[in-house]
Amino acid sequence: MNRRSFLKLGATGSVALAAVGATASLSGCSETLPVNGVYRVLRSQDQVMLRAIAPVMLKGSLPSEFDAQKASIDRIIATIDEALFKLDSHNTKQISDLFTLLTFGLTRGFATGIWSTWEHANEAEIDNFLNNWRESSLGLFNAGYNGLNKLMVATWYGQKEAWTDVGYPGPPYSDFLITEKID
Repeated sequence: MNRRSFLKLGATGSVALAAVGATASLSGCSETLPVNGVYRVLRSQDQVMLRAIAPVMLKGSLPSEFDAQKASIDRIIATIDEALFKLDSHNTKQISDLFTLLTFGLTRGFATGIWSTWEHANEAEIDNFLNNWRESSLGLFNAGYNGLNKLMVATWYGQKEAWTDVGYPGPPYSDFLITEKID
């Protein structure tokens, strides 16, 4: 890709995200803050989307039992919210724009091929969307996939229950961690 193509792609991507954000805001499909008071950054539609994507992206890593898997996904989403809250405003805005692209019906359909709501999307559709974004010739889709992947993988494998899957026994001196409160 030459410099001119790269700049065109960047400009097109910026215009597309701005249009999505403006359209979603004007149509009332975008909440500025979470409404349930539990999450600080993630909106309800973001949570629904992440609940649909997590089991597909982390297939084979999550517990197979339904209640345990649901609890793990809930922890992943809470951890993602906390991580996004601690990011600087620019990065949080970029992730929020990505989530708006994925949750606003029209843009979700065109960008992912998933025209139904996330609650009704099946595993094959989600897997197809993720593979297409990962292998896309468009840098914007690659960046979106990488952002989702890093969020999911970091928040899952950052949890103690996932450590055995990768052979990590835990911190060698957990009783001396500086994160513990010393009285």
